[in-house]
Amino acid sequence: MRLSIISFLLFCLVAGSAATQDTLQPPEQFGLEHLTDYLGLKPSDISYRSDYTEPDSLRLKVTAELMDRPLDMIGYAGGLRGAHVGGQPEILAGVLYRDLAGEHQSQRQSAYRPSGTEMQHNYNLYYTDITLNRLLSRVATYLDVIFPRSAEMSLAPLSEKQRRFLVEEFKEIVVMDEDDEFLSMEEIDSLEKVEEGYTEQFVGFATLIDKDPLVSAGIGCLRDLLLDIEALRSGMRNGNISAEKLLKGIEFLPKDVPTHNYLGRQPGWKIGGPGNDYYEGNYDFILDLGGNDVYDLSYDPSDPHGVIIIDLEGDDFYRAGSDFALGSGCLSVGLLLDFGGDDRYDAKSFGLGSGYFGFGLLYDSGGDDRYDGDTHVQGAGTFGIGLLIDEGGRDIYNAAVYSQGFGFVQGAGMIYEVDGSDTYYAGGKYKDILRYEDHYLSLSQGFGYGLRPWMSGGIGGIIDLSGNDNYYADIFAQASSYWWSIGLIYDSAGNDNYQCFQYAQGAATHMSLGILIDDYGNDVYFGKGLMQGCGHDYSCGLILDRHGNDVYTAYDLSQGAGSANGAGVQIDNEGDDRYYSKNRLNTQGYGNPRRDFGSIGLFIDLGGQDQYAGNGRDNYYWETDSKWGGGMDIELIVPDSIEAGGE
Repeated sequence: MRLSIISFLLFCLVAGSAATQDTLQPPEQFGLEHLTDYLGLKPSDISYRSDYTEPDSLRLKVTAELMDRPLDMIGYAGGLRGAHVGGQPEILAGVLYRDLAGEHQSQRQSAYRPSGTEMQHNYNLYYTDITLNRLLSRVATYLDVIFPRSAEMSLAPLSEKQRRFLVEEFKEIVVMDEDDEFLSMEEIDSLEKVEEGYTEQFVGFATLIDKDPLVSAGIGCLRDLLLDIEALRSGMRNGNISAEKLLKGIEFLPKDVPTHNYLGRQPGWKIGGPGNDYYEGNYDFILDLGGNDVYDLSYDPSDPHGVIIIDLEGDDFYRAGSDFALGSGCLSVGLLLDFGGDDRYDAKSFGLGSGYFGFGLLYDSGGDDRYDGDTHVQGAGTFGIGLLIDEGGRDIYNAAVYSQGFGFVQGAGMIYEVDGSDTYYAGGKYKDILRYEDHYLSLSQGFGYGLRPWMSGGIGGIIDLSGNDNYYADIFAQASSYWWSIGLIYDSAGNDNYQCFQYAQGAATHMSLGILIDDYGNDVYFGKGLMQGCGHDYSCGLILDRHGNDVYTAYDLSQGAGSANGAGVQIDNEGDDRYYSKNRLNTQGYGNPRRDFGSIGLFIDLGGQDQYAGNGRDNYYWETDSKWGGGMDIELIVPDSIEAGGE
């Protein structure tokens, strides 16, 4: 580490010239350009070509493009943050659908379009309200025609054996067993070989699967149903429609017409009133008008079908009796729409906004809610989209692995939280048995994951707009990624607490991308290593905190660290911050010299009276004994609005 006369003069020059910088340039861009120039680099030197590894046909276009320009992750994450419109979850789903285009995909197939004859249901009308019948008719079109026909379009080339493989053998690649920690090394090795065999078998026919028709069908269904649901809710709010009137049926039923031939009364359908109702079993459709309801629901993946649940109000309790229940799209579309109340969601695996070769959405419009599940839950996508949107309340999320914004192969998984102080916990069940005796795998909270070297991964993210939030995890979490995937967290406001052990908080490994952005609040970031802006093995990990008095603590290979030709970037725009690192040799601006051309580690602080334990120092430039690594702490003076406007 050294501070030369030249670097001191450069500091004075840059700090003085900051007052005249272009106000349209974000501070983080200013910092990146000046620190890389100080180190003899350019921001564009952080770049990874798609042919660094053997390309696979499942790679996403957005991932390949961002690998070429990793610093564009900042703008990409910002775009996702602004993609949701209140009460319109189909808009965010459409953005995620766009981002699931393949790297070389030229055309995308839409959902099945029913003919006029197919839209004329062979159901007699039972209920007398026009608004309700319009909603039920729309639901029937999707459940009876569009979903099954779109599923056939997505899976048409697959044999029955291959379809069973998806919900049996391939599922085992992400499912874990607590008893695995008691296996011998030979047994663990044998289990890994079995899973590798499943992966190789899947690769042999994976390209035959087209997720687009099913996902498109789910988004279209959302768009159509929400219009009818809002008309129904508006009528009830205004007093123009009463629950009693809605439930009223025709007075005289012809004796020769079976009850299940009436719209809304067919098998697998149920309409509940404003009281406290109980539902149990495997349903296709439920509409509940109110009350504190209990749902004990199940799903049989060997008989895939669409599921739509609409609950208009009440403090409800949703319980899963099997995997693939509660907002789960398993080889189909699953929608759970809850429009009010303090709700409890208790899933097993593959639920609560899980898209597994399909589209799964859980939408909760408000209330203090709790979400519990095991694996592939709470915004998890594999060959499809899994989305959980919560628009208000103090919520609790608890899961084991591959959850809370998890994107697997050809998948996008996301939690979008609009308001409230929320708590996210992932881990604590399945031990990281190959490395630790007392730590657990999380693989969640904005985690993108691919199967190295066979299949590129997907997009996993959490967007949280406000509230004092807590993020707890252990290994691989909080905006991290593995193998040609993207993991991200964007938290806009609040005093937030990020706690994790390893591979977290803007960390990327093995040709992947991870980014954590926090806009406002006095935040705390704590962990051991490979975090807080760490990129390992041709990867880029970035953490950006724009405002607030923050505290960062890490042990090693963190706080702007690049390893094995990776790039790690830590940026804090303003605030009185404190940085602690235990190992000064590979933190706070470090790039190790692995392979021929080294790695890049950038540490940038652009304002405030800061404290350091490590390489940094307030109002200082430094280089570390590495290639290429260093940092800067300056007071970036931004022109005020009068000067900027020229008045």
